[in-house]
Amino acid sequence: MVLPPPRDDGSLAEIRRRGTLRVGLDASFPPFETIDANGQIIGLDVDIAGAVASDLGVKAEFVNIGFDGLYDALLARRVDLVISGLPYDPRWTQDVAYTTNYFNAGQVLVIRTDDQTIKAVEDLAGHTIAVEWGSQAEMEARQLQNPPSPSGRGAGGEGENNTTSPTPPAITLLRQDSAAAALDAVLTGQAAAAIVDSPSALTPSPTLPLREGGGLRIVTYLTDEWYAAAVHLRSRELLAAVNQTLARLEESGEMAKLQAKWFGLAHK
Repeated sequence: MVLPPPRDDGSLAEIRRRGTLRVGLDASFPPFETIDANGQIIGLDVDIAGAVASDLGVKAEFVNIGFDGLYDALLARRVDLVISGLPYDPRWTQDVAYTTNYFNAGQVLVIRTDDQTIKAVEDLAGHTIAVEWGSQAEMEARQLQNPPSPSGRGAGGEGENNTTSPTPPAITLLRQDSAAAALDAVLTGQAAAAIVDSPSALTPSPTLPLREGGGLRIVTYLTDEWYAAAVHLRSRELLAAVNQTLARLEESGEMAKLQAKWFGLAHK
């Protein structure tokens, strides 16, 4: 039996009556949200939430909450909207509704801008890849080291095709203490490539210039991890309004401009 969607809770009408959209975020995740020298909360998520509020004809009121408390604040009605580098989590779908995706924070393959030898994952054989120790990036790199063969075994297994498919040169892992250190290893020539999450790769840095004319560039995305905003499950009209703003930003090119503002280049 398919249950009907929950009745709208009237939150959108209340927001317009109140004149403010209360936005929950954790201002410790630059450049999505952080506190500047003047004590103001700024960032990509802040600009997106501001656009939502503007489309609703109200002001955005930002509530700085620890990340672990964001969903609780939403369910307790202390905020109307949560946007804070929030990955989709199916465990919460009985209580909250997620908007359309607006940012891909998946793992990316990064090389030097002047490298013309690595154009795809298949070109990594025989090269060294830098990763952050114990990260998702290391897990992805290990899979590249030992991909499944057509027989279902790893590259070192005794599949029936091993006699006709020579084993490619091994991929070497260079484990670093941080994603920034992994990227630096590529710049300094210690590694041919790095695997990091896209926020780490895209965040502007004087020593890690990932942009047109800079020292590093993204070859491809290896995984997808989409960020979305969230509202209370019963805030159906508010959800539609937020999605409408996200669509407007995407279709008008404003989202690309915001990403260029905070990351230095347009983002996937």
